[in-house]
Amino acid sequence: MARKKAEAVKQLEDVNTMPADEDSGRPDRHRSTLVRRAMLNAAAGLFAERGFGGTNLRDVADVLGMSRPGLYYHFPSKEKILEALIEEVTFSFAAQLESMSFKPDQDPEEALRNVVLISARWVLENPVLFRVLIRSEAEIPEDLKRQHDASKKAILEHFTAVIEQGIAIGKFRPVDPHVASLTIAGMCNWTSWWFKPAGRLHVDEVASMIAEMAVRSLLRPDAHRTRSDRVSDVLRILKEDVAHLDHLLKD
Repeated sequence: MARKKAEAVKQLEDVNTMPADEDSGRPDRHRSTLVRRAMLNAAAGLFAERGFGGTNLRDVADVLGMSRPGLYYHFPSKEKILEALIEEVTFSFAAQLESMSFKPDQDPEEALRNVVLISARWVLENPVLFRVLIRSEAEIPEDLKRQHDASKKAILEHFTAVIEQGIAIGKFRPVDPHVASLTIAGMCNWTSWWFKPAGRLHVDEVASMIAEMAVRSLLRPDAHRTRSDRVSDVLRILKEDVAHLDHLLKD
């Protein structure tokens, strides 16, 4: 976590050495965005380390080596910082998935692979922010928590819609779509705790591996092309066919 905070301080130092806007004599919009990013990174590191309740704005200002009024100008309260972090992680991701809204004529296998790939990469590239949310969920103010929960629900519903379509056409095994969605989301989110950016595998490699495992966990064998002479294999496929028929009849 010390590395993350050091990076935030370095970001702020780099911003402070940038020239001011020649027309106004004041920092331009890009500079302001970078300052805000440095503040969020520092706060995220502290929230992840100490929890939301164990951190105050003075701590964030001290880590950055800046005055508290300077921090208050951007974020008047730590709740506003947490709100900004949630917007970056949950709200923006939910909007990204919504823009990829699943269509019934899409191949569910490819659609699931793509959505898991994007989800896993999003977490792998923002691990500290995800750990903050996990550690701070119980302390999120009520209004913000409702928005956060709605965004999480939208993400799960996107996963579920893809899985349901795969089950409906017989491409995925007849599992409970909601449980499958939670399992896959958990597989993506858990990377925020164990993935090491400096490790032997790149973000894209890990994301692709997770996406492939998610798809293969749901794909069902093609009963018409199986050449197995084992009774157990034949019975398993027959049971999946019966379960698939039962699923269709219930709908």
